[in-house]
Amino acid sequence: MRQTQSWLARAGDQWSVLVFGAIVVVWNLIVLVRGLIPLFSEPEVDVTVLLSGAELPLPIGPGGTPVAAGVSSAQVAVSDLGPFMMIWAVGAVAVVPLATIAVAVLVLILSRNILRGQFFSRTNTWIITSISLVIAGAWVLDLGCTLFTSNWALVQVAGPEGADAFSPHSVIEDTPTAWLPIFAAIAMGALAAAFSAGERMQRDTEGLV
Repeated sequence: MRQTQSWLARAGDQWSVLVFGAIVVVWNLIVLVRGLIPLFSEPEVDVTVLLSGAELPLPIGPGGTPVAAGVSSAQVAVSDLGPFMMIWAVGAVAVVPLATIAVAVLVLILSRNILRGQFFSRTNTWIITSISLVIAGAWVLDLGCTLFTSNWALVQVAGPEGADAFSPHSVIEDTPTAWLPIFAAIAMGALAAAFSAGERMQRDTEGLV
């Protein structure tokens, strides 16, 4: 009876993890498709332009009166992306959802292994290392695609002089939360090191038995 209850608990946990992972994957697929459709179906594409030192009067005062406010980003419509810029624009839209899906799948596999009692194993160490690499790689790639697309769109709209005046010198300095993926990658790397040490200790212990 106790074994049956234990098996049902593990099965319930596995299904809970599977359902949650499926929701994450489906949601990010929806985000990915919604981001890609305008790039290939609209003559003009809204591109997020990152700004620094830009001030605009916004109607946020009493009675809708304009108030000078600093603007760090804006949506601008650009056309004729061209094949080269289309690659960067697709990257700016697709990197984060695809990386999130990859991490979700890896976490699902890791959770399944742990729920089956496989803690310190070479497979789990490889999975955690892969999660760390995916997060770090996606952070670098997304930052590069976003900056490249933003700078190109700013040149198209404001010209070279305007782009030099308003382009941010450092997106990371202006956005402290941009470091969060790197911190997550470091944490996963430390966890992978711990799993690797646990795997070695487990092998040594088994060798003594």
